[in-house]
Amino acid sequence: MTILYGRAADGISLADAIRATIRGRAVALLASPGRYQVAEIRDSACHGPAGPCPVDEVFEARAFNLEAEMRWLHLDGGQGRAVVLAENEAALPAGFGQAVSPLTAVDVLSQRYLLWGRSIPPRRDGWTRLHAARIGVLDVPLTVSGDRRRVCLTAREYVSVEPVNGNAHVAEERLLALEEDSR
Repeated sequence: MTILYGRAADGISLADAIRATIRGRAVALLASPGRYQVAEIRDSACHGPAGPCPVDEVFEARAFNLEAEMRWLHLDGGQGRAVVLAENEAALPAGFGQAVSPLTAVDVLSQRYLLWGRSIPPRRDGWTRLHAARIGVLDVPLTVSGDRRRVCLTAREYVSVEPVNGNAHVAEERLLALEEDSR
């Protein structure tokens, strides 16, 4: 069995949630009304391939590394709700928000999501540009081995069993990393 621990805080800005919950480097998926962006978190701030990226118009974010995932949803006036999840309770930020009920999983499944597009030039230090005719370009904080390569988002699914009838279901998912597809 695996236990997924969490903490949640209300009335917090995205920038403050990142500073409070993300240790080290991480990937961030940032959705705003006019743009979807993948960023790298370092030094407690979001960075794109050209430098720092603002987060004031973001309405939903997921930031993750192998240790933990933080989710943030804008509610009103730049403030929102942040939830951080980790398998290791010590990876959760001390004093951040309130503890949420731990999730006991009977099984954990590895998952890979293939991102749209293939790598194209130019590549910047630590960044790859993905292109697909239907979506345009998307820069991701990952170095791939060459042109036309694919990128995957890796995740873990936590399977729980419903206590009354015994039905198993994926109760939660935690994003982990971006990887070059090996196929």
